[in-house]
Amino acid sequence: MDAETQHWVIRVKKNNFLVGIGIVSLGKHHNNIDTEISYQLLPEWWGKGYGTEAVQAVLNHALTVLGLPRVIAETQIANIASCRLLERMGMRLEGTVERFGAKQGIFTT
Repeated sequence: MDAETQHWVIRVKKNNFLVGIGIVSLGKHHNNIDTEISYQLLPEWWGKGYGTEAVQAVLNHALTVLGLPRVIAETQIANIASCRLLERMGMRLEGTVERFGAKQGIFTT
């Protein structure tokens, strides 16, 4: 994978229109070594399975199509829902760091 970030838009059909509800990205992590998967969904779409489905698809793409040896994700430890989503993907907590004024969990495949 090159140094550029790749983005995927999460869209759903609502009232016969496709609407954007979030994004999933692959790019360099803060350590400038690992590739990080990150994701954001609009709050009204949380807890409906869309994040899980989108993150799983991009994670599969990263590991199989792109052939990356590993992918990491960083999220606030206090964000229980995000930590659980990563664990459902088979990622495990590798360590923690203090960043952005909060304790962050580093999850890896």
